[in-house]
Amino acid sequence: MTTPQDPTPGLDGRPDFAAPPPSITDASPAPPPDATTPQPLAPLSPRVSEERLHPLSPLVRGWVFVLAGGYALFSTIIQGQIRWEDVTRIGSLVEQMSGWSLALIAALLLSLGFGYWGWWTTKIVIDDNELRLENTGAFQESKRIAFSRIQSVDINQRLAARLLGLAEVTIDVGADAPTTLSFLTRTRATQMRDYLMARAHRQQVATSDTVRIASAWDDSAQGDQVLIRLHPGEIILGAVLSSELPFLLLAFLVPLGFSIWLQQPWIALGAGVLPLIIAMGGFLSKRLVGQFNYTLATTPAGIRLTRGLTTLHSQTIPAHRVQSVQISQPLLWRPLKRARLTLTVLGLKLGDDSQDLSTVYLPIGNPRQIQLALTALWPNLRLEDLRFHRTPRRARWLSPLSWSWLGYAGDDQVLAVRDGWFERHQTIIPHARLQSMQISQGPLERRLRLVTVVALTGGTLTHTRIKHLEADQARGLAFGEMDLAREARSQERQAPPPTGATWHLTSPTAAESTDEAHLWTPSTSIVDPQPPSPPYQAPASPADR
Repeated sequence: MTTPQDPTPGLDGRPDFAAPPPSITDASPAPPPDATTPQPLAPLSPRVSEERLHPLSPLVRGWVFVLAGGYALFSTIIQGQIRWEDVTRIGSLVEQMSGWSLALIAALLLSLGFGYWGWWTTKIVIDDNELRLENTGAFQESKRIAFSRIQSVDINQRLAARLLGLAEVTIDVGADAPTTLSFLTRTRATQMRDYLMARAHRQQVATSDTVRIASAWDDSAQGDQVLIRLHPGEIILGAVLSSELPFLLLAFLVPLGFSIWLQQPWIALGAGVLPLIIAMGGFLSKRLVGQFNYTLATTPAGIRLTRGLTTLHSQTIPAHRVQSVQISQPLLWRPLKRARLTLTVLGLKLGDDSQDLSTVYLPIGNPRQIQLALTALWPNLRLEDLRFHRTPRRARWLSPLSWSWLGYAGDDQVLAVRDGWFERHQTIIPHARLQSMQISQGPLERRLRLVTVVALTGGTLTHTRIKHLEADQARGLAFGEMDLAREARSQERQAPPPTGATWHLTSPTAAESTDEAHLWTPSTSIVDPQPPSPPYQAPASPADR
């Protein structure tokens, strides 16, 4: 029989909460248990790790009050209102300080008091099955996170925490709100992330197995394969030539015109210049500072995105929860052959780049980088192999500017849809993520004998419209896609895709893709007014299905 083992010491002297118990072999093998005799339950494992957050966590959370209080004290000393000798005399010091300085210092002390009370009464408990966040303060609370529910674990370093070598760990569990551990040392945060992701992937690992020294600059560590690292010039180029910047400048012309017409300069200043400066500051901060030092890498835990200048965001993408990828190409990017990738991930709600459930996957990239980023998600996908079916010529009456770009393509893995004119979009949806297909027909489409197919994916049921198809072509596409979706989900249940990142760039064709490849031009499309060949073959009647 086995007996409970004492906790083995792990990193930093803490007990190792995942160390496997030593095997014990008896001299004589035990007889096989009788199926009719109830067997005693195995004793619970005593391997439990308890720890607190870093002691500087309250200071990092209230860094604004710390700076304000320090500034108030320093300014009063510099101005001569108090002397250094009076600092040790509390009574005289309080009398000489101004009211606003006392208010800032009182707010600082109150904030730190509550912060350290919460720090002392909060513990992180990890056992063999789950992570618990225990709060034993005025209101006792225990938040439990099973390893099997963890979707991704990310590391964020805001400016104050980054200066002190601290980081916060964000645990995403899907539909529920993410749990944030603020703050741990960067080494401990990296170890915590790797361990939780390994346990989420059903790997029985010990704490010592997940110790990796990660770079504080881009969060890269041993075992990571960097696929894309963007130069700052590319980030600046994408921000300057983006489609949002011209609209911001055009919005300034409206109050400027009213100002000239009414001969009132304050209109241009108050309704034009100041809002423009605020909007431009937010836009450039998001596109330049937020995406600075962008790195895409494959790691043992999955696909990892790292970005940020003042604030470092290290985000793990759960590839099996990616619902769709959209390739966007603004008008000014087309001569440069650049595009942007945007993900829709089921349940993902984090990061400054998030808009609803979408997140920027690649801020800007050439055709080779686009192919690399897509291959990291779906190793067998090749954009150059997709042949798009255009809409009929009479669809030009409904979409005169985008008709040459509209179309769809499909293979045994994904469905690709094209739309847009000023900013072209190409949406790629895995068959296994399709939830339903809808067929709609407006009055003008009915007049031209055209229909639109709408593909819906999970989460908030994101709509992807395949516009202006022939009726038979649309029915064949809708029925065929649902068959492919059903088959793809069945294959996933029989052979689930690997949750860890096991793919490495070994395909010479993916590595040799040139920047001159026309991946987003209508030249790869074919005119196909007839229903395509199987698997998009419409049935003769409902009884045949």
